[in-house]
Amino acid sequence: MKRLAIYLGCALAAGCSMSGQEDALENSIRENLAPRGEVKQVEMTRQDGDHMRGFATVRPAGAAADSRLDCIATRDLAKGAVFYNWRCVPAIDEALLTQMEATIRQSLAAQAEVQAVEMTRRDDDHMTGFATVRDAAGNEIRANCTATRDGDDQGNFSWECRPPGEEAAPADTGGK
Repeated sequence: MKRLAIYLGCALAAGCSMSGQEDALENSIRENLAPRGEVKQVEMTRQDGDHMRGFATVRPAGAAADSRLDCIATRDLAKGAVFYNWRCVPAIDEALLTQMEATIRQSLAAQAEVQAVEMTRRDDDHMTGFATVRDAAGNEIRANCTATRDGDDQGNFSWECRPPGEEAAPADTGGK
């Protein structure tokens, strides 16, 4: 009976330790995101022994709505058992898609009459879609558009729109 009680005590302590790691990581994320605005919520869930995934919601100063950030964390074994490297970037949601469409529309409007711009989420770091423009001669051109998250922690995207078969330089590397 004593062995079982000791085993259960260790199992419970290990569970508490894992929960403590999640709490410590959430607090670290909360503290680091605080300069961006009011941190409303941080939730991280263990994926396996070395990875956690979750989200944070932040309301930037003066903003009317919260921003959602997707967060990932990976244990850094070189720095110790409880040290995690983490990254939180803006989630590709409807608001970010609309913002990207507006950015593309504004940039392309300097070159041609913009008929339509539609973007969709491909994965955590990519958007795809199209833009339809009418040139000065009245020709309608449909260009394939892509947006890729930059490697910075600000969540900015570089984008380009190209007609099928064209190998031109990117149209713009505008921000998010």
